[in-house]
Amino acid sequence: MIQYPVPWDQVYSLWPHVINRTRRNVDDFSGKIVAKMVPGPQLLGLENLPESPRFVLVANHYQRKGLWIIHVASALTQIVAERYGRQVDPPVHWMVTANWPPLKVGPWKVPSPGDWLLPRVAHALSCFPVSFAGNNPAYTASTLKRILKAADTLERPIGIFPEGVAGSAGVLTDPLPGVDRFLALLARRGWPALPAAVSEQGRFVIRLGKLVAADEMIAAPEAAKLLMGRVDELIG
Repeated sequence: MIQYPVPWDQVYSLWPHVINRTRRNVDDFSGKIVAKMVPGPQLLGLENLPESPRFVLVANHYQRKGLWIIHVASALTQIVAERYGRQVDPPVHWMVTANWPPLKVGPWKVPSPGDWLLPRVAHALSCFPVSFAGNNPAYTASTLKRILKAADTLERPIGIFPEGVAGSAGVLTDPLPGVDRFLALLARRGWPALPAAVSEQGRFVIRLGKLVAADEMIAAPEAAKLLMGRVDELIG
């Protein structure tokens, strides 16, 4: 299997932005990560990118040792930047887990250091932070309300891995609770969804599927399962 090193130089480049609560240029950040991925990902289905960049980019959470989710997200981000231009940053507004369960030390529970760090990283990369599944529903609800409010004016895709951190390489898991309703609410605001399947076939492969219309998402009993089904079909 291909082994991509952790892009520590880019991870370290976030530190001044984490401290000062400023923004890192996401196009530059993701582009430098992709540039070091040798061989680069094989990109299929680029003709399925719609004319308008206002869509939800839905991908499986593909991660293993040597292929971190940051590699996947960066490659997808660069696909969008290449297609729709680099004048708008970030190319994709990713939803990321930025709140973790407390650490257990004997009989005590200690807040995770990630509760301070991860929201700042999310801010630096212009991501929408949500909590670890079920850990802080109020935190997640606040972010989802912010996304829905911003949906009318966003000029680039919203990116989501419906499986969350439970997803791993080669195995599709059920979408997290609440993702169905969230996708349906975006669909009611006119946002269609583009499935993206991440897999390996001798090399790292990203295959884009056909755009799923907002009306189809609204009519589906479970929008997230509909879209993950399309991802599964693309993997084959």
